[in-house]
Amino acid sequence: MTIADLETLPPTLELGHQSTMTFLRNEPYLARVHVAAITDGETLYVPPHWHETHDELFRIIKGRLRVLIGKEWRDYTSADGEICIPRGTVHSLKGFQGEETIFEERTEPMDAEKEVFFRNFLVDGKLPTSFLQVMVVCYHGDMRLAFPGNIKWLESGLVTLFGYYIAPLFGYKVKYEGYKKTI
Repeated sequence: MTIADLETLPPTLELGHQSTMTFLRNEPYLARVHVAAITDGETLYVPPHWHETHDELFRIIKGRLRVLIGKEWRDYTSADGEICIPRGTVHSLKGFQGEETIFEERTEPMDAEKEVFFRNFLVDGKLPTSFLQVMVVCYHGDMRLAFPGNIKWLESGLVTLFGYYIAPLFGYKVKYEGYKKTI
């Protein structure tokens, strides 16, 4: 998959609960996430994870976002400016029920890998329901789930074991293979 291939895809993905992610082309930030003010359902939650090859940077445009960086939770607003999460640092995101939130994110280094990851994670606007599908997407998309104890070599090894070796034996694969890792 090339950048030109990505540009033929719709720029906006549904995240569920009336929330969206829009890929910003030719902008300083890669994506804008709009979390609707849902009062009777779940809001945004991204489980604890880390990245081997990218720093992740956020800025809040509207509302608040609760962010775990390392072992500390903190609420951020637009007044906080850019939030930098260095590669290898465990982090998690939570929205606030009943509050609209808009934030933008990018990576350093900036490349299309993050968009390919999100497109694979949200195929047809749905989150994966299978652990093996999650592992395939995490393996190919520089996302390592953080487990209690945060033993990085073990977390990376489990994602490789399940995402690269076991899941494909059961037919699990990524839809967009442009930035496929090789071992």
